[in-house]
Formats: sequence, structure tokens, C-alpha cells
Amino acid sequence: MSEASGARVPTVVVDSMQVYREIPTITNQHRRRPAELVGVASVTEEWTVARHRERAVEEISKSGISVEISAVLDAGTGMYLNAILLDSPLAPKVDPRLRELARAFSAEAPNPRRAARAKELELAGAAERGSVWDGELRYEVVGFYLRPERHLLDARIEARSREMVREGLRDAASVQAMIDAGARVNSSVLDSIGLRELLGHLRGETTPQEASALVAARTRRLARRQIRWFDKLLRTLEGRIALKVVANPSDANVGDLLKCSMHDTI
Repeated sequence: MSEASGARVPTVVVDSMQVYREIPTITNQHRRRPAELVGVASVTEEWTVARHRERAVEEISKSGISVEISAVLDAGTGMYLNAILLDSPLAPKVDPRLRELARAFSAEAPNPRRAARAKELELAGAAERGSVWDGELRYEVVGFYLRPERHLLDARIEARSREMVREGLRDAASVQAMIDAGARVNSSVLDSIGLRELLGHLRGETTPQEASALVAARTRRLARRQIRWFDKLLRTLEGRIALKVVANPSDANVGDLLKCSMHDTI
């Protein structure tokens, strides 16, 4: 979009953890320019895919149809991106008590998270839903996929993990104070990468070096899952979107876009 248009192109963050305002350092919320759906909820709230999609669609719609680019989606969570881009059905909200029961049933499954989700829908009596990979494309999309080589990604993860442990203790202490005061913090937040390890460190269970190693190990596993997810999404959208895969974020062809529109990359 040109400056002459006078309209602001919003950056809409597509990330399941950056929505929580009490953990800005742990979730790397600092940005070069304003962004939507960052720090918009408390860690005591439940944030869902459906809620994120609703808010994201609202932000995209605000920019109107007279501008060249309606929005920049800065994506970190694959499921959330699918929900925004594809007109696919979402699972209904499930009572937390059924969710806990489903987790107990599925603890020994090969993929406990997937098995628990299927079980909770079964316990809730929800109708079978379609795949999150189905559905028509909601928007005209130009995709820039940052996919660095593995050794570069691992090096950045190691550095980021050390930084998170060094700088994120204030976030963790704030959440711990809320817990001590009787607040019920979202279980997904408590299990999130960085916060879980830093809470353990505050309890004296690990040294900073051990906490950093645990964060790095979990982040590497998450990064592999994210890459597999985004690879599949791009195969799903092949022929329907314009796409550039970027192994080096300093690529001259996309550098300006990344500097002005998107978040610091891992």
C-alpha cells in the first residue's frame, strides 16, 4: 500500500500466546510497529481459535476494500492461520471439566493432545466436523514463508532461549504472584514454553542454565511441528496463492516488507 492512500494497513498477529498481556517478554511481543491482537487478554482468560479468528476478521475488515493490501498476517500458530485463511468449520467450545476428563483418558495415547481433543468432542456430544485443511480461501493471499536452514534456526533458538530466561523472570514472577493471590491462570498459559520453565526456576527446581536448556529443547520440538504444519498448509494452498519461500530474512526482495510490517523472526 502506498503512503498516498492515507489508510493504515494493520499487522494482525496470528499467535496463540502473544495475546496474553502479563507475559510480553516471554512471548516476544516487542515489535517495530503497532500490531493487533497482542496483549489483548489476561492469562486468567481462555483464548480460543474461534475467538482469534473473529477478532482477526474484524481487524482485516476495518481497513476496507479500497486499499491495495487489507492486512499483514504475522503468523506463528498454524491452526490459527488456517482458521483465518480457510472457511473451515471450528470445533465447539467444550466444558473445562470434560476437557480435563478427556486429557486423563488420553494420557497414554501416542499423540495425547490429538487424542484428548477427539475425546472431549466425543464426551461433549459434538457433531463430527470437517478438517481444518478444508474450506475455500477467504482472501487473496501473497505469502512470504520464512523457512531458515535447520542449523541457523537452532542457533537462533539457543540465543532466544538464553534471552528469555535472562529477561523473562519479571513476567514469571508476575504470574506467580497472581497464582499466590488465588487467581486461576489458564492451563495452556502455565504450560507454555518459557513460562513453565521460569516458574520452575523461581521455585528453585532449576538453575538458569538448566531452564534455558529446557526452553531450547521444547522450542526446537515446536519449531519442527510448526514447519511441518506450514509446509502442509502451503501444499494445501498450492496454485491458489502467490508465494515466496525465504531461507534468509535479509533477502533484498522481501527485506523492506519484513522491516516495516512483520515481527522479529526466531
